[in-house]
Amino acid sequence: AHAAKPVTPTPPPPTPVRISAAPAANVQSSSTQKPYTTISSYGWDQDDYGKEPNNVYVYLMASFLEGIGQFKDHVHCSFTENAFDLKIHDFKGKNYRLVVDLDKSIVPVESKAVVKKNKITITMRKVKGTYGYDSWLDLAAKRRGAAKEDEKDPGAGLMDMMKQMYDEGDDQMKKTLGEAMLKSRQEQMRGGAGAGLADI
Repeated sequence: AHAAKPVTPTPPPPTPVRISAAPAANVQSSSTQKPYTTISSYGWDQDDYGKEPNNVYVYLMASFLEGIGQFKDHVHCSFTENAFDLKIHDFKGKNYRLVVDLDKSIVPVESKAVVKKNKITITMRKVKGTYGYDSWLDLAAKRRGAAKEDEKDPGAGLMDMMKQMYDEGDDQMKKTLGEAMLKSRQEQMRGGAGAGLADI
C-alpha cells in the first residue's frame, strides 16, 4: 500500500484587476449618452431641371458650427430612400442632430455629407423618373398627421390637388382653374355642391 501524499491547499486565483478603457472609448461612450440638441436652422437647394445627375443640397452654416472642419470624424450622416439623419457627436461639449423625412426619394449610396471649415453640406442624389428628375417643391415631407386629416375629408384632398395645379400651372391653367373654383363655390352657396368642378 502506498502512503497517501499530503494534500497541499490550492492557492486562490489572483484577484482580477480592472483595466480602464482607452481614453478614445471613454470619450465616445460619454458623448453618445448626452442628449441631442436639434438643429433647427438650415437651407436647401436643388440642381436646375435637365442637369445630369440631379441633386438636392442641404446647407448648415449656423454660428455654432464654427470650427467644425477640425472635427470631421465627429460628424456622421446616414441616408435611406426617404430620409437622412445627421449626427454631430461631442462638438463643443454637445451632441447635435438633424433628421429630415424627405418629400421625395433619393439614392442613398450616391448621397453624402461634406464637412468644410465652418459648415456642413449634405448632397443627396435624386431618383430619376421616367421623364427625368422631379423638381422638389419642399425638402421635408408633409407630416403624416396632415395626410390623415385629408383622409377624413375627401374634398380636402381634391382642393389640395386643385391648389397645387393652380400654383404650378401656367396663366391659362390658372385662369381655367380659377373660374372653375369660383363657379364651384357659387354652386355650393346655392346648394349644388361641386357642380362647377365637373366643367373643367
